[in-house]
Amino acid sequence: MRAGGSFTPGATGRLLRLLSGYSVFIYQLPCPEYIFLGERDKKSQDVWESFKGFKEFLSSLASEVKERTYQIIKDRDLVVIGIARSPCCSSSKIYRGCDLVEGKGLWILELEKRFKFDIIEFDFKKVDESLQKIKQFLDKKVIGFESEGKIKAGT
Repeated sequence: MRAGGSFTPGATGRLLRLLSGYSVFIYQLPCPEYIFLGERDKKSQDVWESFKGFKEFLSSLASEVKERTYQIIKDRDLVVIGIARSPCCSSSKIYRGCDLVEGKGLWILELEKRFKFDIIEFDFKKVDESLQKIKQFLDKKVIGFESEGKIKAGT
């Protein structure tokens, strides 16, 4: 996984191994920052907001994602794994200038206009803690696997 301009070796594999133990459909959302600018330095949310056409791009991309995924997710609970402190993908805190403040990422806000979903935040500075939180969430919410087939968590 890529976070804030650096790679976190092994995080993707660990997350996928965790998710493979549950009856979940995985759809990787596109990274709007990468699509819009390609490789780049870290930028705060206010910088992204200042890019001409970026908000319109997010709106168009979110509509495209909804069209592509509607048939797949229409009868499923949707869970988004956000990225801590990301100007586009965070669910709780973002940088405005050099200050870390309460707020959601621009991509999350745009997706919320089109989908109803739960969000869990993944923190690349706290991989083990993030995986544990995701596991706890999945244990409460999602259908798991047993040798005899699928069962709902808590049944």
